[in-house]
Amino acid sequence: MNIGRISTPVLLSFLIIMFITVIGCEKKSATSVISGTVSGDVKKGVTINLTGAATASTTTDTSGNYSFSNQENGNYTVTPYLDGYTFSPTSTNVAVSGASVTGINFTSTHSGYGISGTVTGAVAANVTLTLSDLNLTTTTTDSDGNYTLRSTDIGNNTYIVKPYLAGYKFNPYNQSVPVGNASVTGINFVSSSVYTAAGSATGTYTWDPTTPTGGELTITWTPETVPCNWPQAGTDAESSVTITNYTMTWPNTIQWPSDEIAWLGMMIWTRTKGTANDPAGVWTAYDQSGNKYTATFTATNATTGSISLAENIVACAYTRSEIISGDYHVSLSYQDPQPPKAISVSVTGPGISGSQILTYNNAAGEWNINGTRPGGVIDLTSFLQTPPYTYTFTVIISDPDNKWDERSCFVDWPTFPNPFYNKDPLTKILTFYWTGVTDALGYVVQVKDSNYNLMWESPETSGNSINYGSTPAAVLTSGDTYYLYVQVRGTSYCANGTSYAEVSFIAP
Repeated sequence: MNIGRISTPVLLSFLIIMFITVIGCEKKSATSVISGTVSGDVKKGVTINLTGAATASTTTDTSGNYSFSNQENGNYTVTPYLDGYTFSPTSTNVAVSGASVTGINFTSTHSGYGISGTVTGAVAANVTLTLSDLNLTTTTTDSDGNYTLRSTDIGNNTYIVKPYLAGYKFNPYNQSVPVGNASVTGINFVSSSVYTAAGSATGTYTWDPTTPTGGELTITWTPETVPCNWPQAGTDAESSVTITNYTMTWPNTIQWPSDEIAWLGMMIWTRTKGTANDPAGVWTAYDQSGNKYTATFTATNATTGSISLAENIVACAYTRSEIISGDYHVSLSYQDPQPPKAISVSVTGPGISGSQILTYNNAAGEWNINGTRPGGVIDLTSFLQTPPYTYTFTVIISDPDNKWDERSCFVDWPTFPNPFYNKDPLTKILTFYWTGVTDALGYVVQVKDSNYNLMWESPETSGNSINYGSTPAAVLTSGDTYYLYVQVRGTSYCANGTSYAEVSFIAP
């Protein structure tokens, strides 16, 4: 007998059993619950994230309640999230030690959806981003070029985001951003340094908000220094103008005298606050090349006053496209923004083999093709690239190392089905039809007589048809030939780009 002695195998077995027993006693079942409630502007559908000793995620019910069951002892962090909302507190630390933890509550506040992106290139930090549609909501980029525009008003609409920093231009110069019920990311811009020119002009204005075609703003300009040739001295009549508390829209801003068909494009002016149908105030606008204009309207009375204009010019390149009788073409021009004038200007882009050298036209004060005005033409009839079309102007100032690039774009052309108009036999209403452009921001229709004199211009429309005479118009003579123009006003990629289609018709 081996009384008083324990064999080694028996001793090892005993120790193992004791170790397992101790461990089992120390570890408690995972029965604890972490729970709470979200109250405030939103309750249901808030994502609650659990991190730390365990990782899990759940969403609140219709009453804002949530819970995480079967949690072991340990330290946790609870964080709520829902796009468009902030929470107080932003997160809560929780320690579980043998019992459930309740009352981990949060209060939600609607902060609005965001539009975010990044600015890269020659400059990234301290670029101002403006959401002019919403009372001049602005922000600036951080040191890495990141930004977020956020407002409680953002949602279920389309907004224009515009970057700005003196001495720089941006590609694209703005972006049209549709927002539904979620934030939008990836609205990015590339910056480049530019030569800038200051300009100024003064004048007087009259304002009539009651015309049948919409508000009529007539400005008599006396320019002092005006790079890029706008405005010219004389009368500038803007029709179909709309003025809200915060925005003023000029649908047809002419760059050159009215006998030359060239445009700055639709200009949307913004101010911090004012009175609808009253132009008085300080307004800011950008044209299709990214030039900035600040106009101060000082009222004498409800319909007249004075105006002073300050310009910050960064680019003077313009493109305009047309389709006439089945031929597609584009005209290009560049205007020196300031001395020293360029010694050469060339263009690359669709329809150009290599690069196109422009010629300086003293009479026109611009660089264009073959010295013609406006801009000469490049045939695009056989060009198959999908629009929008972008042209790059390379401008040499004094030597090949002293240059900068400018980019200008336009969008696709509308097309005309057959038949493209119809006259109702009972109402006698004449309706024009066209096939639109994907993602178009709007259309304007013109009717001209056989000598190309403008007879009628429609208000801007988002549809693909319009009735002649939706605003007062001249009577068309049956059997006479007229011309129909449909202008496309931008897409989300090329917001202020324009293109025109023309077709002739015989009045029914």
